[in-house]
Order: sequence, then structure tokens, then C-alpha cells
Amino acid sequence: VLTVSDLAARTEPVHEVRDRTLERLRRQAQLQVAFAANPQAGVIAEIIDGHELRRLPAPSNGDLFFDFEGDPLWQEPGSGIWGLEYLFGMIEVDSGEERFRAFWAHDRREEKQALVSFVDHVNARLATWPDLHVYHYAPYEPAALLRMAARHGVYEDEVDDLLRRRIFVDLYAVVKAGVRISQRSYSIKKLEPLYMPAREGEVQGGAESIVVYHQFSAATNEGRTDEAALLLAEIADYNELDCVSTLRLRDWLLARCRDAGGSPAGPVDDD
Repeated sequence: VLTVSDLAARTEPVHEVRDRTLERLRRQAQLQVAFAANPQAGVIAEIIDGHELRRLPAPSNGDLFFDFEGDPLWQEPGSGIWGLEYLFGMIEVDSGEERFRAFWAHDRREEKQALVSFVDHVNARLATWPDLHVYHYAPYEPAALLRMAARHGVYEDEVDDLLRRRIFVDLYAVVKAGVRISQRSYSIKKLEPLYMPAREGEVQGGAESIVVYHQFSAATNEGRTDEAALLLAEIADYNELDCVSTLRLRDWLLARCRDAGGSPAGPVDDD
């Protein structure tokens, strides 16, 4: 088996590979081959485990759709600690419209305050909507919150409490367990053709966001305030689209659950 096409066509067993595993890999390869042969037909998606989709929480008006923007190369002068989470972005839907909210942080002091403000905001909303969840894609967000709480020595218990109560829902885990797609990657941007139009913003990826943030920092340091404001707005637009994408993916997964005759039952255990 030297190519994806070889794997897609293979019917013989493979030594030391379980039949079930081989069938999963073969079907993944078949979808990728089919998409490569006719990309104009769009991304192919198959539900492989409806039970995983039914484990999604029921929607709440208080739900948040959350995404970080961070710079792993940022370093405070005199410190050996790398990385800054400079934007905590989220979409709220309780007004009946999608509203973007952002907490910004451009140094360590502001990062600490952004963490406090974010946790306070989630807990305040929980007082109104006890059934809310915070949706994200991939495990980075909870890990970063724990890391920041330990770094700043603040709200460690509060963050632990939110995680223990399974307020956070990782849609990546749901997709990987319940859906098979015809893409080589399960990045959320590879899923987006299933549920939203192609992006049109200047910033198209996380790496570009970091580059633009460095340009913003340089413009700020050099007093080019108008340019800095425009660069920051580009990052905010990109982050907002990531949050919208998380919302659209959650809704798409719920629709697939209903298509299969099911309904969401409860929070997903990310473990």
C-alpha cells in the first residue's frame, strides 16, 4: 500500500492491522479519492456514529462559541516565559442575533485581566442560563485557560470548576468520533464548506493572524495608530469568523443528529 488510491482499493487484510481499523482507513481513503476526482461536487461527509452526535448538549440561549488568538513568540522583556493570548473572542446568541464579544490583552497584566473578565463573564451568564455551554474546536482553549490561571495565580479553582462541570464542549472530539469527511485534515476550515460560504477576509489562518499581530505591535510602537487600529480590526474579523464557524458547525452537527432520528442528550465528556 503505497498511495491513498492503493488503500482505497485494497480488499486483502494487512498483517497486524485489525479488520475494523483497516476498514475505517480504507473508507477514509475512498472518500479522499472521490473528492480528488471531483472536487467541484463538494466535501463529502458521512455520519459514522450517531451516538456521538446525540451526546451533544441541547442548545441554550446562553451558549458561547469561543476561540483564542495567541502569539507563541511573544515574550515580555526580562521574562523567560513565551506566548501571549491576546484575544479571547466569542459569539453570543441570546439576543436572537449573533453578537461578537472580545477581551483583548497586549501584555501580561492585560492577559491576567482578560482571563478574569472571561471567567466572570461565563459565570455571570451561567447564573442566567445554567444550561449554557462554551463550544470550541480542538482542546487548545481549556488547556490555555488552565495554563494562564496557573501562570497568573488567579481563578485556578474557577477554571477547574468550569472544566469539571463540563461547561466546555470540544466539537473536534465530536467530529472525529462521529463524522468522516473527504479531507486530508480535520481542521475546522476543511469542514466549513459543509455549512458556510468561503471566507473572504484578509486574514485566512492562525499563522497569518500572528503575522498581522506582529505588524500591529510594530505600528503601535512606532506611533502609527490608524494603521494599528486597522490591523487589529483584521484580526478581530478573522477571530469572529472562527467563532461563527464554531456556531455553524455545532448547528450542522445537531441537524445531522436530527436527520438520524436522534436528539441531543447531554454534555460531551472530552476525556
